[in-house]
Amino acid sequence: MNIYHGDLAGLTIAEVEFTSEKASDDFVAPEWLSEEVTDDQKYKNQSLVLHGLPRKSHPHEQKPKEKIGLPEYKLKEGVEKLVDSIKERIGQSEKNIVIEIAGGSASGKTSAVADMVKKVFGKDALILSADDYYRGQAFMDAEAKKGNILNWDQPEALNLKLFREHLAELKAGKPIAKPIYNMKTGESESTEMLQPKKIIIAEGLFVLDEELKGAGDIKAFVDIGTHGRIVRRLLRDIKRTGQKPADILKYFSQIVEPMHEKYIESTKKNADLIISNEYSPEVEAERSGLHEIQIKFKGALDPNKLRELGAEKLSSTAQIDNYYDPQDRDLATTGEVLRIREEGNKKTLTYKGPKIKSQFRERPKFEFDINDETEDAFLKIYGDMKKTISKKRTLYQLGGIVFSIDQVTKNEGGKDIALGNFIEIRSTDKEANEERIKTVIKKLELDINSGIKESYFEM
Repeated sequence: MNIYHGDLAGLTIAEVEFTSEKASDDFVAPEWLSEEVTDDQKYKNQSLVLHGLPRKSHPHEQKPKEKIGLPEYKLKEGVEKLVDSIKERIGQSEKNIVIEIAGGSASGKTSAVADMVKKVFGKDALILSADDYYRGQAFMDAEAKKGNILNWDQPEALNLKLFREHLAELKAGKPIAKPIYNMKTGESESTEMLQPKKIIIAEGLFVLDEELKGAGDIKAFVDIGTHGRIVRRLLRDIKRTGQKPADILKYFSQIVEPMHEKYIESTKKNADLIISNEYSPEVEAERSGLHEIQIKFKGALDPNKLRELGAEKLSSTAQIDNYYDPQDRDLATTGEVLRIREEGNKKTLTYKGPKIKSQFRERPKFEFDINDETEDAFLKIYGDMKKTISKKRTLYQLGGIVFSIDQVTKNEGGKDIALGNFIEIRSTDKEANEERIKTVIKKLELDINSGIKESYFEM
């Protein structure tokens, strides 16, 4: 029995030996024994020394969704249903009408639904965004001094009372002095006079909150899973707020998702219809702005031959890639990949979109370094580990192109499987480097027609 101390305190590994296969089959484990880790490389001594205590493969427990019995539509059909309901209501009343559109962060309630409805009705409609009713950083700081710590993703951070009053005034045909909120400064900087229109579209996280649900004549909730909201928010806020992606992910994991479960998901029942606007990786992943191009070949290369070719050895390293699936989709079927790579003390989260038809393996991607705290928070809300790929990797550079010689093992279902040795050639600049890649392949005396487009994850 091995009992660990220091950073590994709390871990005990017991080894049980049997005299026969029958004895193994008849063995009944005592209650103090937990999971079997015989073939799990993360519990090998070398891995424990390098990477510490392994994280649980299933850190997230999915809460069952409440069945609320409302009609649910995909985006196009849902918007059409919403528009038809508005037209019907207009025909029944001479008064202005209020349309409330709520949903989680990055669900598309503004760009995919509110803007589309506004476009249909043109000059007869206006959008009133709850985002302009944030109370601001000075208010948050003042509340914190009183001991009332608030975050930006709970209703108290907004002046919902004023928002409701403004909706009532617009519905009654009166103009309002709407605040203008600046996301980058965190304050309302000015106001603008907003004239009433026949159709008033109120959109925001909390517009179906108990404070506001009675203000609308027609109410819609825009729905999307956690995976889609995370990826969309990362792609959106990097440009909108200028934040670092690791900070966006940390805030989303520690604040946005818990607040969504507490304050927003429950308001879905106040809607008249639900519009599903799921993340579409084939279209939206392109917003990452970066493509990776890769191709690999089975086998290894002679170091002496590489020196003769003038290849520069860059480094040798060990990498452990843990791949995850969210609770709300199977990334293998959508063509996406989400992994966390451990390399020494460094951890990198990588998202890759579906493959693009190419002579090489090409796909959009983005990645950024994260720390242990962000990783822990993210894994608590995301999903389950599906597979681990371990590599002993040596990097070279030749002709301006980086390639590696990899010795690869995968761990799936607790079993280690040796995939073998590979040469992987990569770039992130297709236009400039596609011909260079072909030149390097030729110099290495590899046959491009035998190139492998599968990732190690897919093998």
